[in-house]
Amino acid sequence: MVFVLADDLLVASTRWRDYCARLVAEAGELDKVVPVALADCSNLPPALADLEAIRLDKAPMELHEDVLMRDALHDLCRCLDPEEAKVKVFLSHAKQDGLEIAHTVRTHLHDEDRLDDFFDAADVPDGVRFGDFIVASAGSTHALLAIQTDTYGSREWCRVEVLEAKKRRIPIVVLAAVERGETRSFPYIGNVPVIRWHGPETAAAVAGGVLREVLRTRYFPRRMESLCRLHGLDPDRQVLAYPPELLTALAFRSADAAADTGNLVLYPDPPLGTEELAVLAELDPNLRPVTPTALLTG
Repeated sequence: MVFVLADDLLVASTRWRDYCARLVAEAGELDKVVPVALADCSNLPPALADLEAIRLDKAPMELHEDVLMRDALHDLCRCLDPEEAKVKVFLSHAKQDGLEIAHTVRTHLHDEDRLDDFFDAADVPDGVRFGDFIVASAGSTHALLAIQTDTYGSREWCRVEVLEAKKRRIPIVVLAAVERGETRSFPYIGNVPVIRWHGPETAAAVAGGVLREVLRTRYFPRRMESLCRLHGLDPDRQVLAYPPELLTALAFRSADAAADTGNLVLYPDPPLGTEELAVLAELDPNLRPVTPTALLTG
């Protein structure tokens, strides 16, 4: 993907206009050129004017970076999964104290970030068991946003949603909104990115955090395909987009290991510390977590 920052200087330059025309003409089937309109879209060179653009010309200057990063991340996510029109986000929250935050985030996702989401019981079709629908939805979306409020860890369905997403390797981002405290924090909500809630102005950062995690989860296994072929690894089973944890070890211990690779699992650098690896080894001594760097140099 090539993002062309089209400002007034580019629009006024014959050399740049010719270059953009060649760039678009030479783009292959798997290439994509995305104009980033810093100048008025009506002034873009014809080669760029025919393409859907990221519109910064109407956005306030202080929002240019946020809008560019959000839209670029979304385009990249869709490039890696062309069959999906939008990134779908599951909003996991406790109604007692998370409903208002969920509503604020949902409004921003729909109005500003072009993302889809599942909200609450109002979206459950008539005649469908609520529990079954929640489990299926949490495991079939592209990302889960866990809105961690004071009562979140005490709600059974919130815990089920997180566990279901982790079992199915769905990207998770935690929105930390605890105010007074928790009587018991949910232990399986860790090992994921965390964003602190500071009010409605945090919504843009939430969208960016979710998109980064979706992109990372889609990109890392594909980036590792050649390394997997070299070492005889199964990308679907033995590549994780996040560091392994006890749930990972439990899943590997219950599954049959590939005869030629054992329980080797590949995850992104940097490597885990010896203290975390020791805990994983207690549950499954045969588990072999390695990073790409360690695998290449080992």
